[in-house]
Amino acid sequence: MPNKPQSLVELEMEAREMLGDHASDWLVKPSRLLDGMTPLEVATTPAGKRVVLYELRRGAVPLRAAILNKHRSTR
Repeated sequence: MPNKPQSLVELEMEAREMLGDHASDWLVKPSRLLDGMTPLEVATTPAGKRVVLYELRRGAVPLRAAILNKHRSTR
């Protein structure tokens, strides 16, 4: 199996940091925000990687808030 380009490895690492076990699914799931393409398909160019990272980071804010709210409500 060929090695992945460093940029895709970095993207996977960041996705894992933000999404945990859900990162693998997120990377290969078509996204409406990415015109129906998967994050891995879009991230094959430097500009595409920037777009994917932007969407990942933008989506992480509400996700983190939801996790914190859920955790607080179970106390």
